[in-house]
Amino acid sequence: MNPLRVFILFSFSLLLAACTDYDVHTADTPANRKGFAKHLGFEPGSAVSEVYYYADELGADVRYQLSFKCPKEVAEKIIGDLSLQPRPDDYSGLDPRDDLKWWKPNSIEGLSMWIKRTQGGQYHREFWYCDEDGLAFYHEYSI
Repeated sequence: MNPLRVFILFSFSLLLAACTDYDVHTADTPANRKGFAKHLGFEPGSAVSEVYYYADELGADVRYQLSFKCPKEVAEKIIGDLSLQPRPDDYSGLDPRDDLKWWKPNSIEGLSMWIKRTQGGQYHREFWYCDEDGLAFYHEYSI
């Protein structure tokens, strides 16, 4: 077989293997709920609904975004389990992708934000929660 063809097939196989099977347009798919567990550290359970998940894992930097509904107790568990802290006044992070039907430009406006930076400030976790409607937003990325 042609060495170039082998290289192309191998590269394409690696690309496919790196892709996740989440559904950015449909809530509560098994892959979206698995993404919740992977990033937040526990299974979402029946108290968590409308789980949307987005992943960009291509390239050197990664980005993940989740939106879901949950009671305040679940939001407090996330904050505690991930050791998130209230956002300091001087914090500036990467803007989340806001062209998704479930994450609009004003989705997190006016909400309290909790954060954690690790790996020398190169890896970020951000979380917002709305007490009024139980909507939560999570953004994780590397820079």
